[in-house]
Amino acid sequence: MTRDNLPEQSRGRPAAQRPAGGGVERAPAAPNLPGAHQASALGFVPSPDRFHWWAELHDDVKAYLERKVGPAIEWWADLHERERDRPYAVVLGPNGLAVTTPRVNSQGQRTQSVRIDPFVPSSIRHAVVQQQPTRPRGGLRSLVSRDRGERPATTAPQLELTQEMRGILGNLPLEAQQRLQTPFLGAQAVTHYRSYYYGNDEDLDMWCYLAGEKTVTFATGHRTLPSGADPQQASWRLVCYQADVAR
Repeated sequence: MTRDNLPEQSRGRPAAQRPAGGGVERAPAAPNLPGAHQASALGFVPSPDRFHWWAELHDDVKAYLERKVGPAIEWWADLHERERDRPYAVVLGPNGLAVTTPRVNSQGQRTQSVRIDPFVPSSIRHAVVQQQPTRPRGGLRSLVSRDRGERPATTAPQLELTQEMRGILGNLPLEAQQRLQTPFLGAQAVTHYRSYYYGNDEDLDMWCYLAGEKTVTFATGHRTLPSGADPQQASWRLVCYQADVAR
């Protein structure tokens, strides 16, 4: 993992989405599966899309990200939760994951701090996860409590995530939840994570990642949901990525 500070403000063309690299991965087999999270309501507020915020990044920042992680496979940019008028960006490339954070340096200049998690060469792989509303959400043992607060006989491993992140993961198909979380069930902890979605309850796009010392998992996809329906009745098509981190 590396960090650098680069100048922030500029206008420029948005990143182009490129086909995913790496092999197609089969569903992981694991004796212990992560808990299935309860879906939280997703809040929507009027906001510019990711292309707007990407254009706010300096061209030097964009060039640096591409040098470090390669051409973008998936990416997003959004308004930072602390610096309310400034963007951050997340870029998944064939060579690593890059996350920028707006800062102010000692001279009072606005910069972007860049964190890079470099990948072991050719380690990135992907799998497509689809969910149709007519099918039960299979692929992962459900551990969400049933009526009257019943609890499962065996407690599933849980990752150190905020309740907000758990609720966002709960909106995803169970197989996608499994693919994102399973690499972190052992000694490897999640060190940083983020998520982003854009659209409305009936039609949205979502991106999220979990990163540790040895592994990065990343998922992105599109959801459609009939008005007023339960999130479990959504149609999803996602691509889930996993890569080994070089240390």
